Amino acid sequence: MANPHPFFMLLLLALLHSAAVASPVFTARHNAVYQELLKLKVARGRTLLKPHLQQEPQNPINLLLANYADFLELCVQQDQQKYDALLEAQEKRLQTLEDLPVQEVWAKYGQAEVRLQVGLSKVLFGNRLSAAWDIRKAYLKYREIGEQHPNFTSYKKSLGVLQVLIGSVPDKYKWFLSIIGMQGSIKQGMENLRLAATANAPFNQEAELLHTVMLHMTAPDQERQALRQVEAIATRQPDNLLFQFAAMHLLKKTQSSEAALKTYLNRPKSQEYLSFPYLHHMAADLYLFRGEYAQSVRENRLFLQLHKGQHYLKAANYKLYLAYALNGHIPQAQWFLQQIPEVGLEETEEDRYAAKYALRQEPLVKPLMQARLHSDGGYYKEALQALGQLQVNKFTLKAVQAEYYYRKARILHGTDSLRQALPLYQKAIALCQGTDLYFAPSACLQSGYIYQELRQPDRARQYFKKALSYRQHEYKNSIDSKAKIALSDL
Repeated sequence: MANPHPFFMLLLLALLHSAAVASPVFTARHNAVYQELLKLKVARGRTLLKPHLQQEPQNPINLLLANYADFLELCVQQDQQKYDALLEAQEKRLQTLEDLPVQEVWAKYGQAEVRLQVGLSKVLFGNRLSAAWDIRKAYLKYREIGEQHPNFTSYKKSLGVLQVLIGSVPDKYKWFLSIIGMQGSIKQGMENLRLAATANAPFNQEAELLHTVMLHMTAPDQERQALRQVEAIATRQPDNLLFQFAAMHLLKKTQSSEAALKTYLNRPKSQEYLSFPYLHHMAADLYLFRGEYAQSVRENRLFLQLHKGQHYLKAANYKLYLAYALNGHIPQAQWFLQQIPEVGLEETEEDRYAAKYALRQEPLVKPLMQARLHSDGGYYKEALQALGQLQVNKFTLKAVQAEYYYRKARILHGTDSLRQALPLYQKAIALCQGTDLYFAPSACLQSGYIYQELRQPDRARQYFKKALSYRQHEYKNSIDSKAKIALSDL
């Protein structure tokens, strides 16, 4: 019998090797699991994934989807008692992915995504130093994938988000990010998100949602476009609780409270979904904006009953104080005011503001607070009516005067009376001199937006820079971020 030609022996070995290390494929079954997880039907997703994990425990796509389930559960429920076990499970998957003998693109992508999810989980529970190291490693892995596998579009989703966030960091901190190898820009990140969202590739729905959220965050002049996009995403999948939450969040932030409340009331509610207590906290705000105090109390009490985490506890007690006080129930209001220092953390701006309010023990000026709440909800007519109940003169406390002019400016700004709003913002800025009241930096930011809209970029730049100059106010992170983004646009 003739021996086979060496060429055919080599070809056979190559084919056998290729079969042994063939790249995993994101199949229809994987997509079915992912869709359930994205809807926050995490238990259902885990059930669908279980046989695939048992059959292929080292398949990087299976490991990534298993990690999505743990990550989403931690983010949505923030249960401190589950943190250690779920984080340990994530880190074990990461080790498995790093130990795979063949590091093809899905193994690398799985490492990057799981590493990022581990880092974000740590951020949520306060382990920031370790989280920063994980996020850096994830960023570098995404860059590596882009260099070695440029046609693998999915990596652009998370890389794009990181680039946008890095791009919005104030310039004085960027030197440090450059030293540790993390660079980015808002423009570059948004383009990567757009490419990931429009590609016919796995995770494109997630990329589309993230692109919309980042657009809303980075481009105030495209706010309406972002709202249209998020409402379209939510409408396409009314059974997707994550998409409904995103729509509710953006609508609430843009004073579209009626639409946000409608989204909340029509959200999917079956037991298949993860319990999502934060939705009740958001709804409590929406009812507070409307002046429906009993409903606001009901929602925040439900939030406190269901929520297992430490974030938003101070804020919920503060909002309960407001709802009771504005409804004339003073003893109950005082009880919740006294709870604020006793519960939760001061990590979020909401919680920091609540803690500072409780510490100051300032008397509640009812017309000002009602004006603020109505304005935050987009109820500008009601806000003006509330302000009309307050008489301000030179003998009025400066802090009250400053807030009065600031609130009136925000109301006029919200109704597109831009030129009437500007002098009122300037009054608020002047009255805040020598204080740490946030009305001044916020008035500077809003004045910058108005000058930007009036096509006066030099004046806009002046006010954005002034907004950045204020120190030690409770909304510094968000105001600085918005001012930095606006300056980068100019």
